[in-house]
Amino acid sequence: MGKRFAYIEITEWLRGEVERVGPGALLPTVAELCERFDVSGVQTVRNAYAPLIEEGLVERLGSPRRWAVVDHGQEAAPAPDAREKLERLEALLAEAAELARDLRLAA
Repeated sequence: MGKRFAYIEITEWLRGEVERVGPGALLPTVAELCERFDVSGVQTVRNAYAPLIEEGLVERLGSPRRWAVVDHGQEAAPAPDAREKLERLEALLAEAAELARDLRLAA
């Protein structure tokens, strides 16, 4: 198996981040990615972002070395942890409504 280029690994990680964070979210800066993946080249990070830009998933912002997930009008998917919390909250609210109804009937 051949050597894997760092920018490919970064691109794959960024693709996961794009799916996780949703439209409009800011993505890591060059410095953040260099630190996270232990790379030193700005060009490596630019190469990592290039396929995502070409696919229309990411756009480069006006500020230097900053990118964001493109908003195509889609609704951001909540993170799995958030979805679980929402379901638990909905169950608790339903339980509270039932308890309130029972208390009204008992009064």
